[in-house]
Amino acid sequence: MAGFSDFLSAETMRRLDHLVLGSRWTAEGGRAGRHSSVLKGASVEFRDHRDYVQGDSLRHLDWKLFGRSERYFIKQFQEETSLRVHLVLDASASMAFRHSGLSSKFEFARELAAAAAYLAHHQQDSFGLVIYDDHVRHWLPAKGGNRHVRNFLEALGSHQASGRTDTGKALEALAEGMARRGLVLMLSDLLDAPEAVFRALAHFRRRGHDVVLVHVLDPAELSLPFDGVSDFIDMETGERLEADAALVRRAYREAIGAAIDGFRARCGALHVDYRIATTDRPPSVFLTELLADRKRLGA
Repeated sequence: MAGFSDFLSAETMRRLDHLVLGSRWTAEGGRAGRHSSVLKGASVEFRDHRDYVQGDSLRHLDWKLFGRSERYFIKQFQEETSLRVHLVLDASASMAFRHSGLSSKFEFARELAAAAAYLAHHQQDSFGLVIYDDHVRHWLPAKGGNRHVRNFLEALGSHQASGRTDTGKALEALAEGMARRGLVLMLSDLLDAPEAVFRALAHFRRRGHDVVLVHVLDPAELSLPFDGVSDFIDMETGERLEADAALVRRAYREAIGAAIDGFRARCGALHVDYRIATTDRPPSVFLTELLADRKRLGA
């Protein structure tokens, strides 16, 4: 029977127990929890006022404020609810690459997804899984409970990186199927047409999701540390290119730096949280730093 220990050490799980997975914005879940809800209603904590519009229930009209301003305002309340965590994992062939990392990019992303799911389960939130390449290969809608944990981990463990990438084709329709807003943690090496990636991210944002895009890279993909004439092979198409690494290294580093700057700028415009994760560090360390930073920023 699959368990979190198939992916995470006991020490890692103990460290994760002290972390909190949250959203920068309001959550929309199906049961009571620790996260602020976008749902409005009669609740313990008063949140704000808004203007009265025709058809609003008079039950929440603030008559005292009307007496002072002679304007109608509706009271809004804030309730606590569970967070829905959607883990979106790129399983295309390029994710199988490993050179100087502790693991392949796919193994890194898979462990990071398991750690995030462990956190969600620990704080009684729901979580789901999407595995894709040029199509969605596996989709588990966000749920909770021990049976769902088993289904999630079995799906995570049974899939291997293969096939080509088409992020836009795989994910655009998916965003429409995630009816309730939540946290989308997308894990990919982003070796795809950038505009397709941005279209997919825009779909999630239009649905109100808080999106974290984790750009998973082997350190060698940043530095091109090879010596002499090397044979570079596209893991998805099989296309080969022979080049002297020393001669192209500077241009390559400038190109990868420009690509990263482009992703950072476009994600900023979409209000997507863009992060780089390199496979020479344990996924749990990356997640700990990510959550600490997001907590500092108010997530």
